[in-house]
Amino acid sequence: MITLYGACHFPPVLKGIVRDFRVLWALEELELPFDVQWVDMSKGEQKLAPNRLINPFGKMPSLENGALRMFESAAIVLYLYENVGKAPQDAHARAELHQWCFAALNTVEPVFLEIFRWDMFWDGKAGREWRYPDLIVAAQTLLADLENGLGSKPHLLGEFGPADILMTTVFNFANHAPQVFEQSAGMRAYIDRCKARPAYQRALAKHGLGPQAKAA
Repeated sequence: MITLYGACHFPPVLKGIVRDFRVLWALEELELPFDVQWVDMSKGEQKLAPNRLINPFGKMPSLENGALRMFESAAIVLYLYENVGKAPQDAHARAELHQWCFAALNTVEPVFLEIFRWDMFWDGKAGREWRYPDLIVAAQTLLADLENGLGSKPHLLGEFGPADILMTTVFNFANHAPQVFEQSAGMRAYIDRCKARPAYQRALAKHGLGPQAKAA
C-alpha cells in the first residue's frame, strides 16, 4: 500500500500550492489505492520524524511504497506513472517527457513562485517596486513561449501525463494574479482543460483536509 505524507493545517492560500498536491493528483489520475499520513505544518511536523526520516530536507511531500521511500514531488509523480506502466518505454519518448517535467520546475516555476512570494509573504519587503514588474513580464513571456510549444496539442505531449501535472501546479502559484495570464488565451484554455479533469477536482477537494479526508 502506498502511503503519502500529506500536509494539513496550512494557511488557506497554500491549498493546491503545497507540493504534495502534485502527488495527490497523480494518485487520483492513476486510481491507485493509498493512505495518507497527515503532517501538521502548523506544528512543523514536516521537519520531524517520520517525515524527516524519508525527506532529509524536512519538506513535503514524502512517499512510502513497501520498502521504497521517496521525496521530491516530480520524482514521485514520474515513479508512480512508471510503476504502473503508463510512462514511455522508448528512450526518446522518455527524454521528451523528462524535458517538459524539468522545464516546469527549472524554467517556469522559479518565476511563478517568486510572484507568489512577493504577493503572499513579502509584503513591504524592499525591492518590490523594481523587481515585481520584471517578474510579470518574465511570466508573460514564458506563457507565450509555452503556447508556441503547445501548438495545437491538447496537452504538452499530446496525451495528458506527468508533465501536465507539474506544469499546471506551477501555474497555481499565480492563481491570485490574473494579469499574468491575460495575454495567453491558449495557455488559459490549457490550464482550464487540466483543472477540469475529475482527478484534479478530487485531489483539490482532499488537499490539506487532514485526518477527516478519506484516501482513495
